[in-house]
Amino acid sequence: MDKNNKYFPPIHPKKSSTRQDEKWDEAVALFNSKQYNEVVPTLLDYVGNHLSGKKKGDTYEIPHGSVVVSITQTAHELLVKCPFLNIQHAKKVPMMRKLAELRMYPLNLTNIVLDNHLVYFSFSCPISLCEPYKIYGVLREICYYADSYDDEFIEKFGAAHIQEPKTTPFPENSKQEAYDNYLKILGDGLQRFDRYMEKRHGNNAWYMLNITLKKIEFHAEPQGYLRTLLEKAIDGLFDGRLPFHDRLLNGKSALEKLKELPKEQFMADLYQTETFIPYKYSGKKENIRENWQENYEEAQEMISNSKFEDASNLIQSCYYNIFFYNLVNEEISKPITDALSQASDLPWSQAAPILLKGMQAIMEDTFMDVDYGMDLSKLMGEQMQQSMAAMQKIMANFKTN
Repeated sequence: MDKNNKYFPPIHPKKSSTRQDEKWDEAVALFNSKQYNEVVPTLLDYVGNHLSGKKKGDTYEIPHGSVVVSITQTAHELLVKCPFLNIQHAKKVPMMRKLAELRMYPLNLTNIVLDNHLVYFSFSCPISLCEPYKIYGVLREICYYADSYDDEFIEKFGAAHIQEPKTTPFPENSKQEAYDNYLKILGDGLQRFDRYMEKRHGNNAWYMLNITLKKIEFHAEPQGYLRTLLEKAIDGLFDGRLPFHDRLLNGKSALEKLKELPKEQFMADLYQTETFIPYKYSGKKENIRENWQENYEEAQEMISNSKFEDASNLIQSCYYNIFFYNLVNEEISKPITDALSQASDLPWSQAAPILLKGMQAIMEDTFMDVDYGMDLSKLMGEQMQQSMAAMQKIMANFKTN
């Protein structure tokens, strides 16, 4: 326990963004010039040029995770429809209550409709109102929440998929490796958490929860119900409505429940699917720098004051945040993963400077990339920047005894 956390590399190469950034400005220009019929095709090209092959007639049929999104454009209207769940044999009362809640929040522009026993996400608007930000928001909303809630509703209420998702499972040896490491990550995280709580080091206890949960996602990148459990546990860490100590105890409880998850269920949620609108954003270096600036300065000060363990936990929390919320290119990911690998299982006094060096590589190099159009990492800011700010506020407000 007097050493840094062990690093577990991903069992499968991380995905990179397929976005064509220059297409965003083109879509905005088309809308502003009232060439409305060209906006949606250009917006889909922005998401990825591979989507052009998904069109049949006037309709795009685009798989995303466990659902398929249909986008139909006529001369006057845009129609988006996504089959969600069959609730014929589900527990109707709680199921309908949850669907009503989902329709009110977190959905914004999208509607949920019930056709006999089939539930759909839907959206429609005149073609002249297909403003790019709005349409992208609709597509992301449908993709994220349809793929996120289906497994939870199936698990809890006995609903069923309308169509079976197309998945590619990981090799059995990779799944076994992921499961073995999953238990190691959870066991180590719980042990370190308990030690910090005994010492009344609340800051480090919180960092350890954040690192442990996001390290699981980084290593195994699970889908299905397991991903839902991880996301809920992480959301709980940042829930400002709860006292800090309650968040710590809830976080520990989440780790213990994850440790009790049956092996078969864990293995069943290790697969790859086609992705339409990624739930992760395209991280840009300038936004990462902005998010990290305060933590970077704090980590430097900690190391200068020989607080190596504190600095290591802070930096690693920042690292795993980046991978949890973003698709990042090798220019960003390599210095981070190199630092995590080199600092793995080292004494704190050796690990902290190595970890800081990885952060320094991103914070202090010369960034000359061309910046196109829509900055999705600005939208990521609504998620990641808020979580980073919340993390800083939590640590600033909490005083150890």
